[in-house]
Amino acid sequence: MERMSEGTAGPLPTRGPWKRWMMPIGLGLSVVLGIGLGVWISGGTSARPSTRLLQVSESHVAPTGALATALALSEAFAQVAHQVEPAVVHIETEAARTGRRSEDPFDFFFGPRGRPRRGTGSGVIVDPEGYILTNYHVIRGASTVRVKTFDGKTYTPEVIGVDPETDLAVIKISRSEPFPYARMGDSNKLRVGDWVLAIGSPFGLEQTVTAGIISAKDRITDGENAPFQRFLQTDAAINPGNSGGPLVNLMGEVVGINTQISTSTGYFNGVGFALPSSLAVEVYNQLVRRGRVARGYLGVYVKPVTPPIARLNGLKEPQGALVESLTDPESPAAQAGLQTGDIIVEIDGEPVRDSRDLTRRVASMDVGRTVRLKYIRDGREYITSVKLGVRPSLADRREEPLRGEPRGKNAQPPEERKSSGPPQLGARLEPVTPHVADVLKLGAVRGAVVGEIEEESVAETLGLIPGDVILSINRTEIRGPEDVKRVFEGLKAGDDVVMIVARASRGVGPNRSVLSGTIP
Repeated sequence: MERMSEGTAGPLPTRGPWKRWMMPIGLGLSVVLGIGLGVWISGGTSARPSTRLLQVSESHVAPTGALATALALSEAFAQVAHQVEPAVVHIETEAARTGRRSEDPFDFFFGPRGRPRRGTGSGVIVDPEGYILTNYHVIRGASTVRVKTFDGKTYTPEVIGVDPETDLAVIKISRSEPFPYARMGDSNKLRVGDWVLAIGSPFGLEQTVTAGIISAKDRITDGENAPFQRFLQTDAAINPGNSGGPLVNLMGEVVGINTQISTSTGYFNGVGFALPSSLAVEVYNQLVRRGRVARGYLGVYVKPVTPPIARLNGLKEPQGALVESLTDPESPAAQAGLQTGDIIVEIDGEPVRDSRDLTRRVASMDVGRTVRLKYIRDGREYITSVKLGVRPSLADRREEPLRGEPRGKNAQPPEERKSSGPPQLGARLEPVTPHVADVLKLGAVRGAVVGEIEEESVAETLGLIPGDVILSINRTEIRGPEDVKRVFEGLKAGDDVVMIVARASRGVGPNRSVLSGTIP
């Protein structure tokens, strides 16, 4: 039966076998061509899986304004670190266990009992021959010292010299080739707010760089070396292991040696201290030349001038350095006629601010130099010349006398000694014996020996301790206990009291102390 096509003039021709596949093939080609055309039109992103990987962009836009300034500072930091790091060394030390805790400010490296004590620190090469500046406390007491340089090589250094007073030391390493070294800058030109970098090995992490600013200058911290140390204060992070490393400016110059931190935890709290380069250079040159530092020396023990002492001597304000005692009868000051109770107010025409100022300035002067001193004695001005001697090293100086010794067990309670009459010293007094006069070298049997001291008494407020011998009160000579009583009968609440006492020290020779206060 033939099928008829509607609307045609006749029957359709019959299909051959090859024609049966034409339609499916055509449809397939159409699909492929359609997909290809779509991919070509869309850019072909879906056909390139490799373009999904991240690539580093290269900015072609020049930064301006604040961004340009920040990038310039970042570049400066990087340049300084690249320049100075090769001169910074890592220091490792070992010391035999002593059984007592070290007093080093950054010494946290204690092994079990019987094992060597280990520590780390930093240093900076300042000469191509291998001379290194570091802190004295980094190598103090060490039986073994090893220096590791930037290239990873280790050396055993020679100790050239140390200066405990400033906590500085110079050590030296050697090789045939010159070492990279850092240039010393002028710390006197620094301003508060200047950028600085600290480089060292905090916690043993070598070549660590931190940034900060100069927070303050001429900062004084507590300690026996305070007269010789006026620090640069910085907020660049300084931690255990940074000691001895350099503090550098943005010129790549060493402007300080990182030394201390102020902290309640033992770690960085935002306040660090560096010895200024002006001091470091002065100490370094002396240690390299002679192996020790020679400082000028007056031969006096000085203390601050209190308001009562200033008023007693007619000074408008407490200033100058009070001579508490002479180191010995042959000291330069003794030869020049200075005595206990004198107030040194000028040196070579320049005012003396306080006792630390006097000690620091005399120590910075050459041994053998003659200086002119102006001093106040009993309210009158005098001038004398003193030829400076050589200041003994820290180890040679006697220890300060103990203060605040326990009072007598039978001291009278405060409520039992209230009185409306003249003020009382509040201490038992005894006559001076020939033996006491000889031991304290009083020159005569004179004065009043202090015995038991009452709590909250005038004697305790002044700082008297049992064994003191009162020699004078408010410039009145005391020959015995009765003289003390007479002086106090003429005093009233609010009056100033200035005493000179003889006090036996734990070191060499007697000590004279000047005590002052106000009657409550």
